[in-house]
Amino acid sequence: MKNKLQKWMEKKEQLTRDFEQLRVKAIKRKIYPYWDKFATPEYHRLLRKTNAAADAMLEGYFKYDLSLKGPEHFTRENVFVWGGPTPSWGGSMDKDASLKAQAFFDLDNVMYVYGPLNREMMDLHKNCKKLICHLGRNCRTKDAAMKSDAEEAELLSKLSLEYPNIVGGVVDDMSGNCGENYSHAEYRAIHQALHKHNPDLELYGVVYSWELERMPERVRLVADCIDHVILWFWSKTDLMQFDLALERCRAIFPGKPIMLGIFMFDYGASCLPNSPAVMAYHFEKARRALADGKVQDIVILGDREIEKCPETAEFIREYLKKELKK
Repeated sequence: MKNKLQKWMEKKEQLTRDFEQLRVKAIKRKIYPYWDKFATPEYHRLLRKTNAAADAMLEGYFKYDLSLKGPEHFTRENVFVWGGPTPSWGGSMDKDASLKAQAFFDLDNVMYVYGPLNREMMDLHKNCKKLICHLGRNCRTKDAAMKSDAEEAELLSKLSLEYPNIVGGVVDDMSGNCGENYSHAEYRAIHQALHKHNPDLELYGVVYSWELERMPERVRLVADCIDHVILWFWSKTDLMQFDLALERCRAIFPGKPIMLGIFMFDYGASCLPNSPAVMAYHFEKARRALADGKVQDIVILGDREIEKCPETAEFIREYLKKELKK
């Protein structure tokens, strides 16, 4: 489903194309007023309809944009925990690994990853208010993924009709794998299959802040396949460019909702738990971005980190306890 901002951006792109076509016509007719003091009546006639449409669109957009404001605090509606059965990264193969993390943080929503997509696991997660499920072979536990990623996405689409708490599927490390482990055509097939039986589902795609800076063209390749962006900061030092990274993300995915991924563990730099000071900064920046309407939700990774980052996990639990009471 397209949100309002996406629709505005589509109007903007169409009018930009219309203006460019008219510019070419005006240059050919030698009435393009770039160097002139005044535009000719002929140029006014040529631009009249499109320019009026652009002004009307802008007035509507300005009113919409100035009215935007998100909630001041995180709520049970917009916080997820990431987890699932995996032997990697110090994880566990417990089928209810994600639910243990959900209970620890006292949350309603789960992003179930790594494990198989089947009715047994959907039954296990049926009491989650919102559920997002792993799609594709990347980072999956051995033998968990189906042979066909598109068929798996279609299966999730069907299961969502039986399990209405399913709100979408997630492809991990999506932009980084485009052109290496996945083709754009494969991602398109996953996206289309996910919407086949339930067009309301969203495909969540993982993007890292460093990718937005160093390989934006590859990120743009997957932009049309992602409905809901998950923005992660791989190294704790990357948080120093939080605002810049967020604006880069919003520019590449105009109008699309952004979920902030929050690591307890610093995988990119120290390979040690993040300090409570790092977490306090990350959550405060996330909260401000939420209030400004620039992000819509967060996901905390996750279950396996609770044991190896006890001080950090306890800080997050206490932070959320206060936030969710407001």
